[in-house]
Amino acid sequence: MEALRSPAEVERRYGLVREAMDAHGFEAAVVAGSEYTGFEGAVTYLSGFVIVHRYAYVLLPLEGEPSIVFPAEARYVGEHRTSWIEDQVFADRPGEWLADRLVGKRVGVYGLDYVLTVRDFAALSEKAELVPFDVEFDLARAVKSDAELESVRDSVRINTEGFRAFLEAYEPGKTAAEVLAPAERLFVEQGCGRLTMNMVLVGPEFAIARADAILGDFCIPSLEVAGPGGHWV
Repeated sequence: MEALRSPAEVERRYGLVREAMDAHGFEAAVVAGSEYTGFEGAVTYLSGFVIVHRYAYVLLPLEGEPSIVFPAEARYVGEHRTSWIEDQVFADRPGEWLADRLVGKRVGVYGLDYVLTVRDFAALSEKAELVPFDVEFDLARAVKSDAELESVRDSVRINTEGFRAFLEAYEPGKTAAEVLAPAERLFVEQGCGRLTMNMVLVGPEFAIARADAILGDFCIPSLEVAGPGGHWV
């Protein structure tokens, strides 16, 4: 997956996002991410960093170099060395640090409604004009490179192999934990890390596989994973 971290791929991504920023009159973008499953990907897309604890922000100006900002109260929020962004900031209050650099600017914010913390919103909104940027950002990163498409295919391969592991282990009378364990083991071995969300249908809803959930003659699994490249399938 080194192609996903190449200078050409990184600049391609920044170019797409900056085109969207320019089209909407933004002087900078703040991309928020958290450890909540599904809320980490935008930060990874712009930095290569995978959040495993708390939250982080990427500041991408319309011109100039980006910064990645971590909350100082949690010194470890992931493997910081994995980010390709050189300017890595540990701020006591990330919102205040960002606000000092965005005074008077019109800023597109990814995660404004669901991710940005209250204290950081309060600090930022006092000094900059904040505008939701979720749809525009998602449309920009939907334009995939060949390297990204290969990563998507790799995630599909891993998930398909996981389903086969589930199918081989499944028997009526087994517990959900027993049946999904081989799939989860494969996902970890294949480099998914914590980026998995796997459940089985229990009654009218999907539920996390439990050791006390006994499966019957009919079972529907729900397997979601992101492979080493970070693309969810």
